[in-house]
Amino acid sequence: MRLGLVLLVLLLVALMAWTFHHKLDVQVVTAPVTVGTIDRRIVATGTMQAVTTVEVGTQVSGVIQSLSADFNSIVRAGQVLARLDPASYEAELRSAQATLAQAKADAARLSATADDARTKLVRAEQLFTQQLIAQSDLDDARITAATADADLKAAESQIVQAEAAVHEAGVNLDHTIIRSPIDGIVVARSVDVGQTVAASFQAPELFAIAADLKRMQLQVNVDESDVGGLAPGAPATFGVESYPEEMFSGRVLEVRLQPTVEQTAAAATAAVAAQSVGASGSLVSYTTIVDVANPDERLRPGMTALVVLGGSHRDNAIRIPNGALAFHPPPQVLQSLGEPTAPVVEASTSRQDGDGRAAQVWRYDGSQFMPIAVRTGLADDGWTELVSGPLRSGDLLVTGASVRSE
Repeated sequence: MRLGLVLLVLLLVALMAWTFHHKLDVQVVTAPVTVGTIDRRIVATGTMQAVTTVEVGTQVSGVIQSLSADFNSIVRAGQVLARLDPASYEAELRSAQATLAQAKADAARLSATADDARTKLVRAEQLFTQQLIAQSDLDDARITAATADADLKAAESQIVQAEAAVHEAGVNLDHTIIRSPIDGIVVARSVDVGQTVAASFQAPELFAIAADLKRMQLQVNVDESDVGGLAPGAPATFGVESYPEEMFSGRVLEVRLQPTVEQTAAAATAAVAAQSVGASGSLVSYTTIVDVANPDERLRPGMTALVVLGGSHRDNAIRIPNGALAFHPPPQVLQSLGEPTAPVVEASTSRQDGDGRAAQVWRYDGSQFMPIAVRTGLADDGWTELVSGPLRSGDLLVTGASVRSE
């Protein structure tokens, strides 16, 4: 009996020692809540483009006879870029000129006829006054004069119509010469000598001319969740693959109001799965234009850039370490402390209102973990703003915990 009591005491002591030993093996990492600045950076991709790019087409159809500009050619406004075969348009012009000459000749003949009819009418009126001709002869003279005047007016209208046809044929002939509308550099050429271009339904693009590559624009698609922190004048930095060791800078010129809606396969699948709760299967972004100086013209249209934009900013914000928001006690740590497994509380990242987003952080008092419900706001790479919750600057929150293996 006495031996059994001794063994029971030794067993209890060993169990207590084992439990105490394992509690000491728990390693907890904490970080303090602080007061400071939160700068939300926006990272997105964009495409370089010229400030002004003019697509040069043709208003008439034909075969390219010659080209006077090529890729990277510096051109001036009015400079000839290409010529279409003018033979058919020259023939149309000559035909229109001949029609005009015929119309003028007809008008001259009818003008003489009208003058003769008016002269005869005057004579008939005089003879009728002297009662030398009958009333019917006077009426015939009047009808002849009126008919001659009408024929003359019709001939004069034919002259106007023929002149318009000559002008149109001349314009079409002039359009066989393709000229540059602006000063700039040719960034694209879509035709070759001998190629037929048809302008029956739509003017085909022959050249693309960039006005000035010393100043460029970076077109960036910014997600709707980040666009609220953007404003004209905000700084931007970006890099391109052509110059991996160099960073370029610019400033936000405008944030366009027109949204860009993209339907992705993943978003569509999520939308189908969440139709019962009204989820959207579209990704919405807004085009942001960044003004970029390019004095050495190293940046070229079409280059892809990884852009970092300055977004929302908070001063004197109560900041929670991002590691604390991501932490949840591992089951093995809780088991080592003899605590039940804590439930996982998901923070709502899709629902946001004036009180922020729901989240959870943890304290550790040396023997157990205690969850704290908070609501968060603006976040950057290291910190998240505390909107509401029982936390103060200097409070220590758990950012990591593990069991030390021996």
